[in-house]
Amino acid sequence: MMLRLLTRLLLIMSLLALAIWWGWRLLHAPPQATAADGATLEWGECWFEVPLLTPVHCGRLHTSGSRTFSLPVVYLRAPFWSRSAPPVLYIAGGPGGATGLDAQNMPSWFTWVEQVGWSSDVILYDQRGVGLSEPALGCPETTQRRRELLDSTLPTEQEYVLMRDASLACLERLRDEGWDLGLFSSRHNADDALALVKALRLDEWQIYGVSYGTRVALEMMRREPAGLRAVVLDSVYPPTVAGEGSDTWLLNRSLQLFMRSCELLSECDFHPERLRADLENAMAYLHRRPLRLELRDPDNGLPLAVRMDADDLAWLIFESQYMWSNLRLLPGAISSLAKGNVSSELRAMLQESLELMLDDSLSEAVSNAVDCADNRYFPREEFARQLYRYPMVASIRRHDWDYGACRDWKFDDAGEHFRQPVISDIPTLLLAGEFDPVTPPQWAYEAAGRLRNSYTFTFPGIGHGVLDSDSCGLEVVRAFLAQPENPQAPDCLRFF
Repeated sequence: MMLRLLTRLLLIMSLLALAIWWGWRLLHAPPQATAADGATLEWGECWFEVPLLTPVHCGRLHTSGSRTFSLPVVYLRAPFWSRSAPPVLYIAGGPGGATGLDAQNMPSWFTWVEQVGWSSDVILYDQRGVGLSEPALGCPETTQRRRELLDSTLPTEQEYVLMRDASLACLERLRDEGWDLGLFSSRHNADDALALVKALRLDEWQIYGVSYGTRVALEMMRREPAGLRAVVLDSVYPPTVAGEGSDTWLLNRSLQLFMRSCELLSECDFHPERLRADLENAMAYLHRRPLRLELRDPDNGLPLAVRMDADDLAWLIFESQYMWSNLRLLPGAISSLAKGNVSSELRAMLQESLELMLDDSLSEAVSNAVDCADNRYFPREEFARQLYRYPMVASIRRHDWDYGACRDWKFDDAGEHFRQPVISDIPTLLLAGEFDPVTPPQWAYEAAGRLRNSYTFTFPGIGHGVLDSDSCGLEVVRAFLAQPENPQAPDCLRFF
């Protein structure tokens, strides 16, 4: 009798467990994939380890066109009990930047989704030609040449010549492989993203775009796609600005902001004139005696000799302003260098810069092709006027036009319609970091001028990528995506 009852109980428990498992699968199933605009989405096995009870679905979008791309797609389902808003399509930066969907980086995405706390599914994908896209384009020639020049004593222009030779070698190889580099532009990236959304058959959806991803998002908004409920633009790169045409001003702005670091951050007591003097003295020191030191090779961990001159220092300040954590370290590091001392903080920033320089996760081929297609021709005469306008950086930038990528990599032209301001009524949140060296707050406000239902915030003491740098930014995005038509301002905004 007891055996019969135990058997029956086990059977009931097994059926209950099966029902729970089946119900869980139904509640966290991916959207039904379909074909859209000639593109097809196919679900399959994930290529990375999925944590227990984490609803994740993996697939590939096969694009349409004269040459097809297979783009990896990762659909991160929110738990059914917290899912109250439409899915969010994440559009990564670049151009040419990988989203980080490989097995090594995917655990960071699971952590990120928990931290942002959105009540939405999150859709991740790689843009054409980058990351786990098949095929993917790269320029190992230029990465290798940068490595060779790390300890170079050649004149600056000779280094530019050698870098351009490596870039041309990459370009020639890609042409020999049959590549049509006119297939890479923000218009193509917007086509792919819209095809993905259509293939997912979503009634409503939202966008979070960061850095270059905001340019793709704005192009999608221009086309007024069905079901787009809300958009977050973080570190805005609007189509109205030209990258090459802004670079001199951006570097000058970066150095000017450095001189006001203590004033703006209120965390050090150096007057702007003191920081200007320290910067000038540090540059003069490096001009007389370039710094040579050993850093850690990011590929093998072995010592790697690196030489740093005055121009390199200016670019180091620019790069370091990406990260809010570096902003507070820069004044002391530059002050020490002005006295001929290399601080541990400066060494750490140089190590970060080296790792970024030799990182091959950004496709230089795609980056060049997209930027040169998107942006209008930048005349040499205008470049000369900018050098005259910004004398502090004129000597640093003097060779950039002659050896710029767009002298060789322009294979498509996005056209003037693409470069016009985007006009939209879609609820939009625009975020900017006060110190952002590459997508300054001015660009966010410029884009917001034609977005009639938008909110724009500049976050003090923050560099590039507000969401991942500031807890208040995270709260603002969370509140906006929950209720974009009438967002509730979080308490942290009281301090703005």
